[in-house]
Amino acid sequence: MSSAGQPAQDRDRQEREERHLRSLRRLAAVPWPCLWLAANVLCRSAWGRRHVLERFPLLGRQLEFSRRLFAVLELPPDRAERELTQLYLNKFFQIVLLARLASLSPRQEARQFEVFGWEHLEAERAAGRPFIMGGSHFGVNRVFCLWLARRGVEVLSLAHDDQVQKLGFTKPPALRVIEIGAGFTPEIALTVMRHLRCGGCLQVTGDWPNQKDGPHSYERTFRGITRKYPQGMANFALTGGAAILPYFCTLRPWGKVRIEIHPPLRPPSPAAPAGSAAREEQLAGLVDRFAGVLEAEIERSPGTQRWM
Repeated sequence: MSSAGQPAQDRDRQEREERHLRSLRRLAAVPWPCLWLAANVLCRSAWGRRHVLERFPLLGRQLEFSRRLFAVLELPPDRAERELTQLYLNKFFQIVLLARLASLSPRQEARQFEVFGWEHLEAERAAGRPFIMGGSHFGVNRVFCLWLARRGVEVLSLAHDDQVQKLGFTKPPALRVIEIGAGFTPEIALTVMRHLRCGGCLQVTGDWPNQKDGPHSYERTFRGITRKYPQGMANFALTGGAAILPYFCTLRPWGKVRIEIHPPLRPPSPAAPAGSAAREEQLAGLVDRFAGVLEAEIERSPGTQRWM
């Protein structure tokens, strides 16, 4: 392809993305009961599912993995269909909920969100300890950082892209997002460590390596399916002496969002020297503990995972 053709393709892609984000913002302004009912009809019909897939092409790969997972879990056909519908709903609502949350009043937010396990986070804050909110590709987890910052918790989030900014909303002062793109740089790592050493809250995803064939990940088998988990979150926890608090955001009946924060996974202390065999063992153990929490949630709600 010529160099002249590439900028034109980039502009077209950017324009499509901007149109898509504008449509999501408009959807977020629709009265919630109407939007919830319409989306449920959409995500249950063959025509609607094709439409959702056109808007979110990545969902096709997620569906392929989910069908394989449902077969491994031996879900009965009616349960598998319900879980598949849930996957469509999660994809449809993930960014819509982010746009909606950005403009909700505190009263509206209290009606739409319910939280369990808040005491685990509060205990870390009260003790002045650094902690890591351990994210995953699960449910509608992307709304968590914005929700947390709106509650006044200062959080540094490492994300592939800053969706709140893309949607055109102003982030709360408590939320800082660093786009990590293809991976961590030394500058990002230094910023994270300074933040943790000041007793800060870091949010990072721990279930999807940026480089799936890279050396900095661990294999784990779940129900006969082998997946790779990155070591980045565990490395930050060990180096910064920060506990990992896994969290999950799931869509409940009528679109209420359940946020569940799990008890802390504390890193071994003291941390072994970097590069040593003992350090690798500590990292692998911490990754295994986080993966175990995630896999237990997948067993309970297989249609809420977006894990591939």
